[in-house]
Formats: sequence, C-alpha cells, structure tokens
Amino acid sequence: MEGKMKKYANWIGLLGLLIILAGLVTYSIQSMINTLVTILLIVGVILLIGYVVLRFREIKSGLSSRSAKFGANAALMVIFLLGILIVVNILGHRFSYRSDLTAAKIFSLAEQTRKVLKNLDKDVNVIGFFKAGEEAQAEEFMLEYSHFTQRFKYEFVDPDKEPGLAKKYDIKDYGTIVLECEDKQEKITTVSEEEITNALIKVTREGVKRILFTTGHGEKDYDDSEQGGLSKAKAAIAELNYDIDKVFLVQAPDSIGADVALVVMAGPMTDLLPPERGKLDDYLKRGGKLLLLLDPESPASYGDFLAEWGVQLGNDLIIELSPVGQLFGAGPIMPVVTSYEKHAIVEGFGGAMTLFSQARSVARMAEPPTGVTVTEIAKTSNNSWGETSAIGADGQVGFDSADNQGPLAIFTIAEKSATNSPQAMADELSGPSKGRVAVFGDADFATNAYFNFQANGNLFLNVVNWLAEEEDLISILPRDPEDRRLSMTAQQSKLMLWLGVILLPLAVFGLGIYVYRRRK
Repeated sequence: MEGKMKKYANWIGLLGLLIILAGLVTYSIQSMINTLVTILLIVGVILLIGYVVLRFREIKSGLSSRSAKFGANAALMVIFLLGILIVVNILGHRFSYRSDLTAAKIFSLAEQTRKVLKNLDKDVNVIGFFKAGEEAQAEEFMLEYSHFTQRFKYEFVDPDKEPGLAKKYDIKDYGTIVLECEDKQEKITTVSEEEITNALIKVTREGVKRILFTTGHGEKDYDDSEQGGLSKAKAAIAELNYDIDKVFLVQAPDSIGADVALVVMAGPMTDLLPPERGKLDDYLKRGGKLLLLLDPESPASYGDFLAEWGVQLGNDLIIELSPVGQLFGAGPIMPVVTSYEKHAIVEGFGGAMTLFSQARSVARMAEPPTGVTVTEIAKTSNNSWGETSAIGADGQVGFDSADNQGPLAIFTIAEKSATNSPQAMADELSGPSKGRVAVFGDADFATNAYFNFQANGNLFLNVVNWLAEEEDLISILPRDPEDRRLSMTAQQSKLMLWLGVILLPLAVFGLGIYVYRRRK
C-alpha cells in the first residue's frame, strides 16, 4: 500500500500546490476569505504534508546532496538580485523620471506652464474633491505639476467621507479643485492644463493689470456675443486675471493712466481725432502698449500713425491661393497662415494654422525710424499677393504688376525705447521701459466666428500677454483630451495580475521541469 502511495507522491504534491495556488488567486480576486478559499487552502496543505511524509527520505537525502548546495547558491544569487532591484527602486523613488508615451502628449506640460511653475516663489496648496476612485485623470496632472516644483502640493479628498472639509470650501460638485496661495483661492471644475495653469496664475500673481478697449470709431465690441463680436476674446482674457474696460478717448482724461497695461483698437472704421492721437502718442512714449487690429476698410490715416513705428500699412487685399486654406473651405480672400517668425509670441506654434478673413498687409518698412525694432511675425505663402484693384462682380482675381507679390506680412510688431528717463518709467510703468505696438491686417480673426479656429485664439492671447509683459502667461496650445486608457474593475485588474505575473511564468517554469524530467 505504501509503495503504491509513493508512486503517486509527485502527483499528490503537484496537486497540493495547484490547489493552494487556486485558493490564493480566489482570495486575491474576491479580497475576502470565504468558505471556498478556506477549503482550498486546507486541502492543499494536507496534500503537501502527505507528499512530504511519503517522500521524507528522498527529501532528507536531497538536502544534503551536492545539487542542494548548488540550489543554495542559486537562492543566494536570487536574493542578491532582489537586493539590487530594491536599491534601484529606492533611487528611482528619490530621483524620479517620467516619460509621456501618449500619442498626443496629453500628460506633458507646455513650456509656458513650466515657466510658471519654475518661477513660483510661494507655496500653492491644491485640494481635489473627488469620489473615491474617480481622481485618476486629475492626479496625472497634479503629479506632473509637482514634478517641476516643490512649492506645488496637492491632495485628494472624498467629500462624502470628509463633509466638514467640503463645507469649509463650499464644495457643491464632485470634481471641484481648489487652489490656495496665502489669502487667495480659486476653484475649477474642469481638469485641463489650461484651467489649472490659469487658476495657478490668479492665486500667485500680485495685482491685476488693466486692458482698455477703445470705442467711438466703429470698433468691434467685446460685449457682443454675435459672430462679429469679441465676447469670446474677452472671456479668454479675463481668465488670465486681467481687468478689462472700455475707453472713449475723446472723453478720457488728458493722458492714459500708468496703470493701463494695454490699449486695444479692434477694427476702427473712422479716423482718430487729433486729441485722441495725442493721448495715444503720449501713452506710447511713456512705454505704453497698443494692439491695433485693422481691416482693409480701416482708414488710411492709420498708416501715418504706424509709419512712426516702422510699419507700412498696405492699401491692398491679400489673396491667398494656398491649398491649405482650401482644405477648410477658405476662399482666396481668407488666407490661412502657417509660417511664423521665431518669437516668444508664437513659441511652440510650429505649423499651427491661423485663419484671417479679408486682410491687408502690414509690412516692415525698408528703413524703420531710429530706435525702432520691427519684426514681421506671421506671413502668407508664396502663392499669395496683395490685390490693389477692386475685385470684379464675378469674384475673379489675378496677379498683375501693380499688386504686391507674396509672402506678405499679416501680423507685425514694433518696439521703441521710451523717451522718458528710465527712473521715471520705473515709477510709472512696471517692466522694461519700451513702448510696444502689435498690428494685424485683420480684425475678424479674433471675433467669435473665428476665435476657436485652430490657433486663432492662442495667437490673440499670446499677443495680449506679450504686450502686457506677461510672457510666461503665453496661451497653451490645446491638447487632445481623449482618454485612451483601458478601464478595468478591481477584480479584472487582479485577474490580469495573476495571469500575467504569476500563472504564465509558473506555466513556463512547469513546462521546463516537465521537459527536463522527460529528457532525464
């Protein structure tokens, strides 16, 4: 009887191991010790004990054999390798490295966000109020933000488990994120880089800069929510913590105040009166900033104003025959621009597209006035020209000798040193004492109809930030928000762990033993 039992000892031992393994897998998936798990473990242990009893002599002699010594050496090598892995893990934890492998780089922060983080000189505390298990996407962002500075600290709270904290911050919706810095606080409910960075800017910036939009010359209105209005542009500027207001230059005080960071003229249709021109000139001489959006219908008198800044206002209508625009259904009078000069305003744009509707050229003069630096930022393609004659009723256009051959500048900037003393400027206007003018040959690109087209909105915000001397607020190019992760339940995750990490390697190991024994 004992001889027969010894004959099946190996199978009894193997069966015991498999039953114990089945019990452990069941426990891992169900996260509880129930009757099934208990029975499997008890049966498996009994079978293993039976194997040891039946093979006791062989096991005893095997432990004292030469092969056992080799096995001990192998075990020591395994322990040594495990020690190396532990040391590597500790070093990896202290000196972390992250790599974004997503196709759209949705977990990589833009360079502008990195600038904001690296320039932080105050601690920022972030609390995310999420249901347990729903904070994964937000945590990806927070981890990336905290990677660039130790001043960015975050935690996640389940408002159902900590209602007192939720009440303290007046949390009404799941997914609300609170950013705090000293006595300032901002709440956001959308998890995106742009929202988080804008909130970060608001709680860390001292003071609020003013931006004035001129009225009284037929300009586009930021309170207009129709296609031709600027309500989207206004909302985007306000998100960057600017104070926005209107100014009627004729009725304004003798000079534009030093607290004004930027004056915007969006599509004026009438001339500037001499007193208005004087106020703008005085403001710019003191280091002020002006954003001028001029349509082909804007008066030619603005050309005289821009000539003092080294910019030539073209008396033309840009015609663009590039196939890029045709892909979006844009006609020849709607140039799509993909070529930009290297500058902070368009940093990271690459070949991003901006669309303009019925634009004129705004070129750098051959010899700008002394002390003025002029840069053409955005240009049309070689297949464009500036049409100087009226377009016929049939809409047909063609290049002739009187026209201006492309590429043509559609967006140009100019800088001029302030005429007042540096000390006086330091007292009045913060930042470098240079007047800045940015001029576009089109005002429609910033309207509600086109603001969200490709990079139009980004370009407008970038210009505003550059003029206001807030370069680190340069707008963030949008990223693909698609969540491509595989979602699994807790049980599915554990099952994949057992199958991929434990069972599959054991199967390979078992197959190796089987082949070895067959050959032996």
